[in-house]
Amino acid sequence: MHRSVYYNCALLFIFLSGILSARKDIPEISNFTYQLQNLDPVTVGKTGFDLVIMDYSSEGDDESAYTADEIASLKNSSGGQKIILSYLSIGEAEDYRFYWKKNWKPGNPDWLDEENPDWEGNYKVRYWNPVWQAIIYSYLDRILSAGFDGVYLDIIDAYETYLHFSSVQASLEMVRFVKSIREYARYQNSGFVIFVQNAAELADMHPEYLDCVDGIGQEDIYYGYEGDGEATDPAVSREIETCLDKFLNQGKTVLTVDYPFSESEDIPHFDESTLNKITDAYTKSRDRGYIPYCTVRELSYLTINPGYEPTSVKEMVRADCFLLLHNYPNPFNGQTTIRYQLSAGSRVKVRIVDILGREIEVLVDEGQPAGRYRIHWDASGVPSGIYFYEITDGDYHAVKKMELMK
Repeated sequence: MHRSVYYNCALLFIFLSGILSARKDIPEISNFTYQLQNLDPVTVGKTGFDLVIMDYSSEGDDESAYTADEIASLKNSSGGQKIILSYLSIGEAEDYRFYWKKNWKPGNPDWLDEENPDWEGNYKVRYWNPVWQAIIYSYLDRILSAGFDGVYLDIIDAYETYLHFSSVQASLEMVRFVKSIREYARYQNSGFVIFVQNAAELADMHPEYLDCVDGIGQEDIYYGYEGDGEATDPAVSREIETCLDKFLNQGKTVLTVDYPFSESEDIPHFDESTLNKITDAYTKSRDRGYIPYCTVRELSYLTINPGYEPTSVKEMVRADCFLLLHNYPNPFNGQTTIRYQLSAGSRVKVRIVDILGREIEVLVDEGQPAGRYRIHWDASGVPSGIYFYEITDGDYHAVKKMELMK
């Protein structure tokens, strides 16, 4: 389809906006994961995450795009049903995407602007330009064909680059663009959901923006605003919370993404200081009714935060629920911590076994009241290898794997 046809169709969809629902009910979610690189759909499918934000392609190009079968399998995976959103940058062009031309450079085409100094290969765009918008609609076609449940639109805050650009009202043009994306997608799939990332202040500047989206994700609200691993200034957090609450009060889903790990970390390390930051971020987010997640800035790792392991909603509300959590650190050298939770008093046994099922050590064998427990295993006298820790409580039995590396 010719680009101008895409654009004209988008205008038609905006005209028909009254026909299409502005509010999409989203199934209840209690947690989510956000990973754009190195994602293995099978591994993610085994987790209890309710919502997955991922790229439409494992390498970012058409050749490695996930198939409709892969997306369908992930939606209905062994870890439970999931809502799958495809990441889509609408405020920057990325030089590894299907649409990129080798001869492009800032100023050619005329809607392509300077490279982002913080992200090599990403270029600011004049997002109100009809040619760029046509590219995004064709990108949406790929996402829709693959069967994603919705999109996670990024670089909404690109409008800040053009606040003093005389020919456009930058913030309003971004709101219009998001609206046109919604209408374009929902014309083809009425259940398609639209999430945006950052720029929550647009709801203040243009209240109609709240009708354009089903949810919002906010980065750095508690950790990462000034630098990865650094606490965000409380005054900044409060300002962002005030904007996010406008979405929440309109029944929108609010996700928070924090970066408590240092900038150099591609794989998260859960030392005591970082664990405290994670607890702080999750507590503050949940206390306001948001849904939190902590991970590394590169979004290249399936981060499972100790104490906040993904659990399906159904499992969370079971009255007899009894949780065995992942140990940390894992892999470990010398010592590791094992945690579990009892919803009622019981006689509990926790023991360590090797890969042949031979008992190595019994850590707990006693009656315990309901509550959360944390025990330490000192493996300094045990050889490197794969071990399992298992817990029994009457008829309940659970096992998890850990790796000792010396």
